[in-house]
Amino acid sequence: MPKVYGVILSPYVRKVLLALEAKGVAYENEAVFPGALPEGYTDISPLGKIPALVDGDLKLSDSTVINEYIEERYPEPSLLPDAVDARAQARWLEEYADTAFLSALIVPFFQRVVAPMRGVETDEAAIAEAEAESIPAALDYLESMVNGAEFLFDGKLTIADIAIISPIINAHLGQYSIDASRWPNAAAYAEFIRSQDVVQKREAEERAMLGG
Repeated sequence: MPKVYGVILSPYVRKVLLALEAKGVAYENEAVFPGALPEGYTDISPLGKIPALVDGDLKLSDSTVINEYIEERYPEPSLLPDAVDARAQARWLEEYADTAFLSALIVPFFQRVVAPMRGVETDEAAIAEAEAESIPAALDYLESMVNGAEFLFDGKLTIADIAIISPIINAHLGQYSIDASRWPNAAAYAEFIRSQDVVQKREAEERAMLGG
């Protein structure tokens, strides 16, 4: 049984757990927090980052690499589109979601959830700056890529949907939601993906962890 290391509130850890859960793969999870790594953790994740995965003798880190392994090791149901060009586009959207999109959407979560956990005062100015600059830029791009309340590819959940919804969930946990009047397609898309059973169950577990 694969074992995933990392705290479930991490968007990168969530991405891996959603892939496993969408495929119906049983797994173990050990909560590992950045900045408080257990002894020997770098033997699994040399960069000291989360998530990491151990499956038998195999040790992997980086959510994208882990999910590529999951896709090949447990191929059904596939989380990639059927066509080669669509697969390339899905991989690009995963990369975008993991970088610029996540960097923008994570700010409210970090300031309103993570900072208080660390005994640090919430920086509302940082949130306001993100809401004025980086978040709109990220959502403008998402608005151009989605068609409202439907999956991105082939009428099924893919890694692109999983990667995009992951930071959106963090934004919701940080009391930020997409303005449907400004980004109607992105807002409808986000609510559609969040309504999927596998995503609802994951989000419910995380909210329970936060006492909500």
